[in-house]
Amino acid sequence: MQASSTVISNCLIDDFRFISTDRSIPQEIVHKARTNLGVNISYQKAWRAKEHMVKILHGDTVEAYALIPRFFDKLVESNPGTCTTLEMDNSGHFKFCFMAFGASIEG
Repeated sequence: MQASSTVISNCLIDDFRFISTDRSIPQEIVHKARTNLGVNISYQKAWRAKEHMVKILHGDTVEAYALIPRFFDKLVESNPGTCTTLEMDNSGHFKFCFMAFGASIEG
């Protein structure tokens, strides 16, 4: 029997709600796919299933970083005196950000 990494991740996601970056997670997915679903999968497919679960549970990192400028604009707008900085590298990739609430700056 075959199953895609997306199907496997959707079937097993409740078992991995608190998924971490632990490298043993794909091995656990291989084991659970075999015991719970009766499907033998490769480590690579389990890795893709883990990545899909992380995206479902925590969202897409690219989309999340894209929200930072808008978040900072709203933060400054609603909190007078607040300072924010967003630094990108030459290729437009996130480098770092900083924020300080106006109330904290004033003491």
